[in-house]
Amino acid sequence: MSGSFSRAAKVFFSPVTFFPFLLGSACLSVIGNALTTLILSNWLHGTSWAATGIILAAVLILWFSVRLFEKGLSRLKPEAGELTKRRPAPRRGLILLVSRADTCRKAIEYHLPLLERCWLICSAKSYETAEELRGDFASRVQIPEPMLIKDVNNPLEYSDCVNEIYEQLPEGWQDDDVIADYTGMTAHGSVGMALACLVPMRPLEYTPGRYDDRLNAIEPLDPIEIVLREPRVKQIHESQKSDVASDSNES
Repeated sequence: MSGSFSRAAKVFFSPVTFFPFLLGSACLSVIGNALTTLILSNWLHGTSWAATGIILAAVLILWFSVRLFEKGLSRLKPEAGELTKRRPAPRRGLILLVSRADTCRKAIEYHLPLLERCWLICSAKSYETAEELRGDFASRVQIPEPMLIKDVNNPLEYSDCVNEIYEQLPEGWQDDDVIADYTGMTAHGSVGMALACLVPMRPLEYTPGRYDDRLNAIEPLDPIEIVLREPRVKQIHESQKSDVASDSNES
């Protein structure tokens, strides 16, 4: 018996799922009664074909019921999305974790001239770098006051900052108009930013670098977007909804 079938059978006979439990219990009762009849028939030297048929029928019904239940559970189980990476399309908005000035500049310049607004998340140590970036790009991009992280080892504080930015986007902007770059600051910062961008799914990128033989950073490279594709079932569902909406508009 496969692992998924075993798990389905355990849930199937659980009292929490009352109706499957009731059906399973009834089938087991039939099997027990039929076995009793079979034994008694053998003791009495009577025919046992009817009892055997009842047992086989009950076993088959039970087996098919658990199989159907297994398929139902597999449909309820969420599919994992597919992670890919690509060259990001320039965005109207950019969120940066500020550490190295050259890496931040590379990310900002990549999204120009479409870039309209850039939010900087920094620590007390990198605040001066954030202010330097504001001065460098003030004439081309609107950069609000940097958001200061108090505890650089708290991923939830970073996540809260990113969520706050998305909740206060300019009127008419969508989440897809902004991309968050998790390069910089601490590993906790990258994790916090990723958490804020996974649910709901928001554009996420990193800015890699070129290194020498001693792994010293030489120069930053163009950003790379991490793409979490939706499960295929959800994509089909969304496509069907679009088709229905299109048909309604045509009518």
